[in-house]
Amino acid sequence: MLTSSPQPTADRRYATLKGVAFSLLAYLLFATSDMLVKLLLGRYSTFQVLVSQATFGMIPVLFLLRQQGLHWPKGKAGAWLWLRAILGAVGGIFGFFAFARLPMADVYALAFCAPLIVTVLAAPILGEKVGIRRYGAAIVGFIGVLVMVRPGFQTLELGHLAAFLTAFSGATTLMIVRSLRQITNAATMAFAVMVGLFVVNLPILPFFWVTPNWQDLGIMVASGLVMGSAQFAMLRALSSASAAAIAPMQYTMMVWAVVYGFFVFGNAVSPFVIIGSVIVVASSVYTMYRERVRGITQRSETPSTPAGLASAPGTDQDSTVDDKKAA
Repeated sequence: MLTSSPQPTADRRYATLKGVAFSLLAYLLFATSDMLVKLLLGRYSTFQVLVSQATFGMIPVLFLLRQQGLHWPKGKAGAWLWLRAILGAVGGIFGFFAFARLPMADVYALAFCAPLIVTVLAAPILGEKVGIRRYGAAIVGFIGVLVMVRPGFQTLELGHLAAFLTAFSGATTLMIVRSLRQITNAATMAFAVMVGLFVVNLPILPFFWVTPNWQDLGIMVASGLVMGSAQFAMLRALSSASAAAIAPMQYTMMVWAVVYGFFVFGNAVSPFVIIGSVIVVASSVYTMYRERVRGITQRSETPSTPAGLASAPGTDQDSTVDDKKAA
């Protein structure tokens, strides 16, 4: 009598742990890159910092392209990828604007609303059926945002608005990535982000150019290389584990934001930001869980999928990995 070997299960568990470890490294690198950016924003424009980051971040991305190849789709899909690139660049402008005016933890807490925004927009834009539980999670997340910003109790700044717009930009690009994830690869999407940064910011840069000193130039180089290396680490993570296992790891960026904010910028973290961010994170994780359950249910109800056809947007949690930077 033959018995099944437990080896595949053990191998899969090891691969998942490896993927989670690489994702934790990637999000640490993303947060570190943002910390370096924040050091520069008081002396240089957002446009100059974004161009410098894209310039040096392109170096690790080119290594990704050597591994996966450039697969820029044609026709309508190619146009959507261009839109994703431009929206990513615009989101970067809003995000860096917010970093210049708010503590990192505040910006992250508000930007993490992106999965909740996707839930709200999924029905009218993607045509998804959104259940009461996912809508309930979105409402709870919105309550968490109100706890953080406390309208009427503290002065709302342009930085708060920019952080909200970053979340909306991230939600929009997330929905585009959902529709493209089986058409192109992660390296091409990362390359598209860099191209978008150049296209949007280079024409504006001459009006705001400030010649950096050697120290700041070193920070610019480090920020770009670290951000590009984060793309490489994220690709390794996705090659080892499902995005369902990786996606919740993005919230470790809040930990690094608090650490960098306290030790580098001397920011005291408001308890309201901590409480509100916990609410937002909990509601977002639950939303991810419900989407994963929905995706599994739909796959079990579908006997087969014709070869070459992409699954319906939003039916798999594999599309909900943090879109902040590229993946």
